[in-house]
Amino acid sequence: MRQFCLVVALMAGAAGSASAQLAVQVPTEKLLILAMTAAPADSTTSITLADAVRDRIGQLAKYKVLVTTKAKLCEALTASGFPCDVLLDDQQARQLARFLSVSAYVTGSLTRRDATLTANVRVIDISSSGMAAGFSIANPGTTAAFAEAIAQRLNTIIRAGEQVRECTTNRQRGAFPRAISAAQKALVIDPTSAGAHLCIATVYEAQRMAVDSIIAASTRALKGDPCNGTAWENIAHGWQQKNDSLKSIDAYIEQLECEPRNSNRRMQIAQLLRQMKLFPRAVELLNAGLKLVPGDQQMLDLKVRIAIEGSLWKPAVEGLSEQLAHDSALAKDTSFINTAIGAAQSAPDTQALLRFTEVAVRNFPNSVRFLKARGGAFEMAGMVDSAVITYKKALALQQGNDIPLSLLIAKTIVDHAQFDTTQARILRERKDTVALRVLQQTFAEKVDSARPFLHPGLVSADTGQKLTAAVLMLTGGSKIAQANAYDRSYVWLDTLLQVVAPRVPSDTTGPRFQVRVNASFWWGLSSILTLGPVYQYVTKLPASDRQRCDKAKTLVFDRLDRTKAALTLGRRIHPPTADQMLGFVAQYEKGRKPVRDAFKCRNF
Repeated sequence: MRQFCLVVALMAGAAGSASAQLAVQVPTEKLLILAMTAAPADSTTSITLADAVRDRIGQLAKYKVLVTTKAKLCEALTASGFPCDVLLDDQQARQLARFLSVSAYVTGSLTRRDATLTANVRVIDISSSGMAAGFSIANPGTTAAFAEAIAQRLNTIIRAGEQVRECTTNRQRGAFPRAISAAQKALVIDPTSAGAHLCIATVYEAQRMAVDSIIAASTRALKGDPCNGTAWENIAHGWQQKNDSLKSIDAYIEQLECEPRNSNRRMQIAQLLRQMKLFPRAVELLNAGLKLVPGDQQMLDLKVRIAIEGSLWKPAVEGLSEQLAHDSALAKDTSFINTAIGAAQSAPDTQALLRFTEVAVRNFPNSVRFLKARGGAFEMAGMVDSAVITYKKALALQQGNDIPLSLLIAKTIVDHAQFDTTQARILRERKDTVALRVLQQTFAEKVDSARPFLHPGLVSADTGQKLTAAVLMLTGGSKIAQANAYDRSYVWLDTLLQVVAPRVPSDTTGPRFQVRVNASFWWGLSSILTLGPVYQYVTKLPASDRQRCDKAKTLVFDRLDRTKAALTLGRRIHPPTADQMLGFVAQYEKGRKPVRDAFKCRNF
């Protein structure tokens, strides 16, 4: 932003003849009239309109104010590197007005809707001139008529300003009745005079009247100047005195609407909302500011802090993403990355988590913590193979000595293993037993790949880890059984039953017992449905096999006893299925005596 430099020539007053005495009082209030901001297509109109208003108000209020001439305005602008005809923004206009030491200045904007051009005029008081207003006038036709309408309204404001200054002078002297009288005279001239209503508010304050009276007078001032900062401050402070923080903040936010690019004020209000724990509203306010000033680092930082404090994870992730986009150094800040990953996990925002963890492992490739988070991101995104590979890489960095991570790998494999029941149904309908068998075994092998990662948990001295491993083994074994790959589920569940076997006869409660009950049902089902080939093998053993009685006992009848006990215990899971399987057990039981007699066995 270019700053207006001091120009010595502008500071020199015009020399006048010492003997020249005017018959009328020379006005002391100085008024600067600037061209209003406008779209490029209307910029020339804005400059022409400002020149016409300047000339006209110079005639109407000749003895009321000193209007800065176009020549002096151009001199100041060109000395500061601007062209003579330029549309200044709010900050530039304020700097120029203070440089020229004017009492008030006129600025605003020209807006067009269809064929209608509207002037949104602001009169900004700098040095208690009493001239403060905001009004809009639509173009009545010609530029001259437009300028005349604006000048007439300005003239009314200028005339009322005299009485406003009189009110201020009397109020400062403590002559409160005279001050009120002067303000009332100003309101006769201009019923919406913001200066008059604000002067009345200051008198009320000096007289220690009720806060409601001050709020009411300040509210009336807004009718003449909706963006008057003093009025909004009065209202906000008034509600604070009444202990109504919400209405006070509402007033500050209304004031902010008049200067939306005031980032400092916006952040101050957001902090007030934060203190009141109105986190969503604070974030909303900062989001509006970031739309106007994208990438503002201070606003982004505050937004993230407030969002995290208020557990508003979606805006927190948005803010963290913007921070990373605007500051690449954050990619190597472990504290930032940890915060970003945590926010994305809490949101939950899969894409953000993928993005943050990719940055993390790229910059810290040997960080087990970040590799775990990366694996979790892949898992959340449904990229299970990538998740498992990443977890395995993290486990390798730990040289396999991380039981929770090992169990996490097993859990990822088991939880995401899904048997294609639709394809299985199609194959059954086609009676394609070969393809169906391949489908079942492929699924079983996929689940089987988790077994090495379950082992550390199954042998762990930590009962919690052992139970976790047991639950995962139950899940995997039951999934394989439900895919009808009973020969593979038998192995899983037989191992599991050994892990959760009763420690004492009274071990019939708790989570281990619940796992045992479920495992018994699925193992019993898998055992009885795969017993046929074993039974056939045993019954056909030749007499020359001296171990056939031991084999018959171990492979068939001991197993049959265990199966019956397991199905009896697991019957509560699904009684009809268990009863049907127990019926099969009974059929095999009928062969016990014939086999014993045929083999001449005495061991069963």
